[in-house]
Amino acid sequence: MSDDLVAVKHYLATPKTVKVGEVEYNFVVRAYISLAWIRPEHIDAIFSMRKTCCGGQKKRIFRWAGEDDIRRWTNGGGR
Repeated sequence: MSDDLVAVKHYLATPKTVKVGEVEYNFVVRAYISLAWIRPEHIDAIFSMRKTCCGGQKKRIFRWAGEDDIRRWTNGGGR
């Protein structure tokens, strides 16, 4: 992937599309990981997205993809 993009993971292993300004990001599921490559200037907007959970709690739905997540997603699983 391009060096100027960063990997972000969705909390569920389901496809997800989010829009930041005019840019759409498609979270693609591979190896049970839903991941998208995001422009650095959109990270704050992505990380500010929340879902309402039990008792009205607001939970983060996106987080940084770790090195292991990226490797597994890129290689389709395995080690």
